[in-house]
Amino acid sequence: MQAEHQEVMSAYAEAEGHLRAGRLADARRTARNALKAEGPDARLFLVLGRAHAAEDEDDHDDRAEAAYREGLEAFPDDVELLAAYAELCLASDYMDHPARHGRGAQLAARVRELAPGSTQALRVEQGGAGLRGPKPTSPSRTQLHDVRLALAAFGNPAVAAARARSRAEASPSDDRLAVLAETLTALGRPGRAPLRWLVRAPLTTALLRGAWCVVLLLAVPALHLPSWWRLAAFAPLPVPLVLNTFLRRARTRAAVRPLAPPVDPTAAPPFPALPPVPAYSRHELATGVVVLVAVVASGVASGIWSYRQYAAYPRYTVSAPDRFQGLARQDASPVQALMKNAAPDLSDEGAQSFAYVYGPDPDQPALMMWGETGDFHDAPTDALGDFQSGMDAAGFPVHAAWTAAPGSLGGSMRCVSYEVANTPMVNCAWLDKGSMGAVYFADEGQTHEATASRARAAREAVLHRGARGGSEV
Repeated sequence: MQAEHQEVMSAYAEAEGHLRAGRLADARRTARNALKAEGPDARLFLVLGRAHAAEDEDDHDDRAEAAYREGLEAFPDDVELLAAYAELCLASDYMDHPARHGRGAQLAARVRELAPGSTQALRVEQGGAGLRGPKPTSPSRTQLHDVRLALAAFGNPAVAAARARSRAEASPSDDRLAVLAETLTALGRPGRAPLRWLVRAPLTTALLRGAWCVVLLLAVPALHLPSWWRLAAFAPLPVPLVLNTFLRRARTRAAVRPLAPPVDPTAAPPFPALPPVPAYSRHELATGVVVLVAVVASGVASGIWSYRQYAAYPRYTVSAPDRFQGLARQDASPVQALMKNAAPDLSDEGAQSFAYVYGPDPDQPALMMWGETGDFHDAPTDALGDFQSGMDAAGFPVHAAWTAAPGSLGGSMRCVSYEVANTPMVNCAWLDKGSMGAVYFADEGQTHEATASRARAAREAVLHRGARGGSEV
């Protein structure tokens, strides 16, 4: 009797080896010969049916069904035979083979009844995905569920990995245990504590990642940070991607493990099957929805807020004083009209230009100013340099140019010293989102700071913040 059992075990191992190597005809021949020589055996019927089903042809499907039915007549409660037959039926076309397809649900229910949560039950559920019933649990969710249970039970990752490895070796045909052992071994290595924390506390880590994204996205416009700072909001994203890579590699290693030796189907399993994976709870679904909505909403709000900041500009009221630094305003000066016409058009529609001159002589003013108010948020940043660089071309040689502090009204300011008919002059031009203009006066050898200070004072004397049509930048 023992010799016959050994021969059956050897024949099964040979047939299974042919099947895994893709030698389907050899697998069928070995299984049939062993069945004829030694009599019915559940494992040989299983290999024979699977070797026919793998051909994916109608004739072979019929023969696979015949092998499974013959095997179940002798072994009606064999879970592997039931699962393989259920997969064949569920995968069949319900129009061409309605009877066979209809038997799939009954066989799947029988597998779940005999071995709830087992590898065979999960495989049957995945084989029937999209055909009827709820969507089966994904391999990664099953994997995370099992790892979480093991880490909670044993605490220490190394201990959990060792116990899982021991169970997997005692049940070499259990794919789920093999995946669990490979996963715990990979996650138990040094430096992988963040990945283990991601497994242990999925909801907490999801909320923390979502909070990080929301805070960073809203901080960009709130703190006037550069737009590229938004990329930092997605810094935690690689962590779950790395975890998914570890999970996938662990499943791959488990799938290509050495061929398991045949096991006596009448023997009791050394360990109880892993529990079934629960469906997503309301708490999990609600957390996912909250995180997704919060991140999307904060991204949209950040973009709108930043654009409003970019497009907003200050509204100025132009009101020149009668006197400036002891100089009287000359409204009837012919130079004033020339200055107003000299203003370049860099604003959108609705711009208002102005020009003022100060000094005792209307024909030869000591200080001149022109400018425009309006929406200048799209004006090029080098507009001041381009405007002043044209002075050389106009016959006014430039001796020096420097950037000056713009003062309380913000924006940018640039000054140049040049000559007009052998008379040294200075020109300080400014540009902000709501105005642009320039101040001209004689160069009396003052320092750069003194020159810029006088230009800022003239600008601030004429431009005043008025009613705003939007947020002020």
